[in-house]
Formats: sequence, structure tokens, C-alpha cells
Amino acid sequence: MNKISLNIGAKVYFENREYEISKQISTKEVLAKEIEFPYEFKVLKIHTLKSMPEKIQEVDISLYDKEEWEEANKKYKIIKPLLTGKRNTKKDVEEVAKEHNTSVPTIYRWIQDYNSTGTLSSLVPNLKKRGGPKKNRLPKEDETIIKAVIDEYYLNSQKYSIPYIYRIIQEKFHNANLKPPHLNTIRKRIDNLSSKEVTRQRDSSKVTDTWGTPGKNPRGNFPLELVQIDHTPLDLDLVDEENRESIGRAYLTLGIDVFSRMIMGFYISYEPVSFFNTGQCILNMIMPKEDFLKQQGVDGEWPIYGLPREISTDNAGEFRGIDLTRFCEQYSIEIDWRPVGRSFYGANVERVFKTLSSEVHNLSGTMFSNIVQRGNYNSQKNAAMTIGEFEQWFTELIVNVYHKKVHSELEMTPEEKYMEGIFGLGDYPGTGLPPIIENTKFLRYSLLPSFERTVQKTGITLDHVTYFSETLRKWIVPQAATKKGRSKLFICKRDPRDISKIYFYDPDIKEYFELPYRNITNPKINLSELRETIAKIKADKGDTHSLDEMTLFQTYKRMRDIEENSKVKTKKARRKKSSKNHLTKKLEQEKKLVKEEIEENQEELSKTIVKNIEIGTPELFSFDLIEEDEV
Repeated sequence: MNKISLNIGAKVYFENREYEISKQISTKEVLAKEIEFPYEFKVLKIHTLKSMPEKIQEVDISLYDKEEWEEANKKYKIIKPLLTGKRNTKKDVEEVAKEHNTSVPTIYRWIQDYNSTGTLSSLVPNLKKRGGPKKNRLPKEDETIIKAVIDEYYLNSQKYSIPYIYRIIQEKFHNANLKPPHLNTIRKRIDNLSSKEVTRQRDSSKVTDTWGTPGKNPRGNFPLELVQIDHTPLDLDLVDEENRESIGRAYLTLGIDVFSRMIMGFYISYEPVSFFNTGQCILNMIMPKEDFLKQQGVDGEWPIYGLPREISTDNAGEFRGIDLTRFCEQYSIEIDWRPVGRSFYGANVERVFKTLSSEVHNLSGTMFSNIVQRGNYNSQKNAAMTIGEFEQWFTELIVNVYHKKVHSELEMTPEEKYMEGIFGLGDYPGTGLPPIIENTKFLRYSLLPSFERTVQKTGITLDHVTYFSETLRKWIVPQAATKKGRSKLFICKRDPRDISKIYFYDPDIKEYFELPYRNITNPKINLSELRETIAKIKADKGDTHSLDEMTLFQTYKRMRDIEENSKVKTKKARRKKSSKNHLTKKLEQEKKLVKEEIEENQEELSKTIVKNIEIGTPELFSFDLIEEDEV
């Protein structure tokens, strides 16, 4: 999941040749010169660029334990001031190394490791090489005292000065018979504090007056600096595809770029909001939109994509889970959880919901915003759109209406504001194109819910369902092995839209492998159907401790037969079927895109091999690499 920088001067690879980006000419293309022949310029499509000349193994971020991930985070915080280009001279590096009791070569190595991928996981320590855990920069007792004083005195509306805080720290260290740290150490600790947390604690009046208020947000000063994400139920009654009868409302998850008010991505589903909904919205935000627009049959441009610097959400559980937190840490994305009961922190996304809802209220089957507005209007009787049809209409609304309508706060359209922020205007230089993600298949896996499971001789069992593949053979531990050996946990990912397979991460090969049902005759079902079946068995038997896989799928089949054979299908049954059809369709579209990406990469590699052989440079490719791809 390496990030590919699109900044001027950045090195990229196309057809295994190295280029240097000279100009950013659109949101889809860059002008680059070939390194080997510097006078040869070429217009390169952004989606064809690579970060490395050969295949790089990906490492799933869920694989690292808490201690490893925390250590990587500590390294990143140390080198963060040196990554901007404004402060990275030898003297700066030496100061940072001295401040954190680390050698200069170590700091340079961390910077090199991070810049090689642009992701946090590149800083995870290699346990085999380092020979044990690294000592803290300061003793634990020292760190505890410093943190307590900073929390009490610096993060305080009284706004105590740093010299005053340092005197308190000196006093406390003296009382504890400890050598006090240098003043610069305290300054660095304070400099590394989150700016939003400092503002919140030291000047709450500023937060109340400006935070999250359209046009006055202290962040959102350039594209993708701040993206607000939230969920809402749609004010629209939808129909099923088969009978065109009412099945109720769906849920919308949406992300908006605060700087430009561009809608960066969305996800619509009948399923209740969860991490999966949030992950699919983020996936839509990050990815270029050409394929998505083609799937929806919408003509137009949706130029916004890339990794945001910060995501602002409310405190719902789906935003607090470890999967989302670790994903954001991997790509240096900060998460801002809005304070409870202070809705103005998310005013931008709330305003978009209101604006888009006013358009939804013009559709047949609208439920309006409240009972007074609805009056005697029968939403169920007038419902006309399926979820797929609404998704197409909603995409059209975003791309060709909302993005092209003058925004009252911006005094220009969101699309114009975004393009101005990217490419600049007059004396304003613009930020340039954001980096893109190279391995989108791995990106999709990263945004699926993860689980840790052991490998047994029968395979891997998750929610009473067992999965098996020959891939697991080498990980099956004999019964005579030690308890520690038998209890090794492995990372698995599951797509809620289809639980007939899970994705097993092989830590040796550093690749995901599909594990199908052990019993391949079992029917494909989604997570909602699985949970409903388990709940039915629990209601009938009182518990699920003795539940076996055969009973599970037999119960599922009986429940589906009852629904299918009923003369008049209930609204709930129609909704379930429609939801399953929609989820299946979206999953098939994603599979097609991943397959096309893999085939495209293989085709590019084959062309490059042939080209280099023709010009007499076959040494660029090792036989190991060719054999690996052929397999």
C-alpha cells in the first residue's frame, strides 16, 4: 500500500523506467522526464505510476502487536519535524538526535525507511535484527512526571508559560531525587502535542466560536487538510428490485473536504452503520473516481481523491475501533473525535446533509424531515426508486449539480475551489496533486474488519463456520506441540457482503489468500443473514454453545424457504433480499476492478521484460522475479 508522491521532483516508475515529475497538468496526468534520458519528456497517466521498479511485498498492518505499533508511532513523532523539508539540515538532525538520546545515523535511517513508502509500518522495528526491545528515551518515572505537569499546567486555560512549567518540573524532580531534563526536552514535548488538543484545553472560547463553523474552521485551509465524515438515514422510502414495493430507507455515509466543500466520497447501504460502512466510504474517498462513474453510468468529472491529512468524526463506535485507528496511523491520518453534545464540530458535513436532503425531498417516496412537512403524504405508496437507482441519481447530483453550483460561503463552486487549491491561482501556489495508493487490492483488504484466529487441523473457525485451504497446511501445529505454539494467532479479514470466504494473511509470504468454506456445498450468505440465523437458533435452544456448522446452515435454509414460499412477502423479507442483491452487485464490481488491476500489472511487466530484452538489458530482471510471476 505504498504511497506514490506526485509532487514536483518526485521519482516514479512507469513500465519499470524511472521518471522525475516536472509538472502536474491535471488531476489525472503529470508531465515527467525520464531519468536515463533527461531530455525525454512524457505525459503519464497517474493510475499507471509505480513507486518501485519491482514488486514489493506488502505487510498487513493488523499483524503488528500493540508494542511494535506504539514504537513505530514514537519514531514517527521524533522524525516528523524533519519530514517537511523546512527543517532537515544536518544540524537539525543532530539536534533531534541529541534531544531524543538517539544517534544521528539512526535518525537518518528512520527518515529513509519512512520516505521509502510514506507509511507508518515502515518504522515498525525488525525484532530479529534489533535483538530486543529498545529503551525509552527517558526513564519511565521521568516521562510520567513530565506528562503529568504538562497535562495539569500547560493544557490549562490559565495558559502558564513554558519557563514557569519548567520550574515546576525541576521542583518535582528535585523532590524525587531525580536529575531534571533539559528545558529543550520540555519544549519538544510541548511542540509534539496535538494543536487541536492545545486549542481545546487552553482556549475553549476559540473552539466554541470557530471550530466546525463553515468558513471559520481553524483547519481546512487547503485541500484534504480536514475531511468530516458522518452517517445519516436517507429521507426516502426505497423499493425492492423484484416487486417494486416499499422496503424503507437506507443509510448514507459521506465525507466532505472542508476546504472546498467537495464531497470526497460516500457509501449507501441498507445495513446498519458500522466500521464496514465507514471503510467503504473512505475507500471511495481515496480512490480516483473514473471507474466508479463508469459503473454508475454517470458522465462527468469527480476530480477529488487521495489521503486526507485529518478525518473528523463523532464518537460512534464504528469510528473508535482499532481497525480504523490503525489504518489512519499507517497513513499518518489524524482522527479528531468531536466532543459529545457539540454538534457544531461537524457543521460542514451537517450542512451538506441538509442541502442534499432538500434535493431528496423532491423525489417520489420522500419521507421529508419531519411529520409536519410530510402531512398526509404517503411515502410508502409513492416510493419508486431502488437502492441502485438512487445511488446513480445521487452520484449525478454530486458530480453535475452540487459540485458545479456556487457555494454561498465560498462565492465559487466547490469544484473551482478545489482546483484552485490544487493548482494555485495568482500568487497562491497550490498544494499540488495528493499522493495515490499503489496497491488498491491491499487497500481494500485493509478497510475490511479483521479478526485474530488460530489455525487448527480442520482449518480456521469464525462464528461457528470453518474455512480451509491447502495454504494452511504449513501452519497446522501438531497436538504434541507446546501450548504457546498451538495458540499462535493469525490475521484474517472478512467481507460482510459474502462470508463464504475469508482472507488469511500469510506472515511468511506477506500475501493474502482466500480461504473458502471447508464444506464448499454450504450456500453463500452475508453477515446479516449469519447473525439472524444464530439469533434464531439461540431463541429456539436458549444458547449457542453446542451450535455446529451443519445445524447453522440447515436453519438458514429453512428460514429462507419459509420466506420464499410465503404468498405475500413481508416488507422485512423484501428489504433483506434487496440488500443482499445490492451488496452482491457492489462486491462483483470490486472483484472486476481488482482482476483488471492484476491483469494490467501483469501485462505491463510482460511488455517491460520484452522491451528490455530487445534493447539488451535483461539483467534488470532476475529469474526469481519472472518465475514468481509465472507461478
